[in-house]
Amino acid sequence: MLTKKQQQQYLDEKNGEWQEHLQTFADSQSPESLHQLRVAIKKIRALARFSKACSGRKAISDFNGLKTMFRQAGIIRDAGKTQQLHLQTTETERFVQHIKQYRRQGKRAGKRLHSVIRSVPAGCIRDWYALQLVSTGILLTSSGDDLHKARKQIKDLLYMEKLLPPPVQKELNLDRNYLDQLQEAIGQWHDDIIAAVDASEKEAAVRRLAENFYLRINRS
Repeated sequence: MLTKKQQQQYLDEKNGEWQEHLQTFADSQSPESLHQLRVAIKKIRALARFSKACSGRKAISDFNGLKTMFRQAGIIRDAGKTQQLHLQTTETERFVQHIKQYRRQGKRAGKRLHSVIRSVPAGCIRDWYALQLVSTGILLTSSGDDLHKARKQIKDLLYMEKLLPPPVQKELNLDRNYLDQLQEAIGQWHDDIIAAVDASEKEAAVRRLAENFYLRINRS
């Protein structure tokens, strides 16, 4: 079982992280701070999805207070990757102007999610992972948005696996290294798509990694 207390402690930790990175970005406009802010929010989003699936409550809606900040940070990131410096500067200024609002909305979202979290039995954890893995395998046979969605689901699996009790981790027996390599390869392909360069070579690398996905997701 994954207890309510464990999930709330994890949520508190990630809420503290995004707030810290938000302040660092306000002071320095550091791209790394923006990246780490997005990572912390992705982990909160993974927990929200997991909580919704295993509690039957509308926990995912409580992530909405973080969405605007997350998306605006993504616009800045993408502008930097594509060397659109004017757009990056403009969007950074807009982001900084709304930092107080982002912090206020984000804190409220965290409190709401904190209040709806419930303990999750081991059976539901196993079922959730089984469904996510089947869904991910199907998405990996496609391309475009579906391939990007597959990466998001893989990241959710990896984020949540670290939070699980050791006996459940052992039972799931996920090959973390393989899944991490796969999501990283999809990320590199997606970066080329954003930059509007030929992504065929990197897509081919993803296809090679995705071969026999269901046979490779568990440690041998």
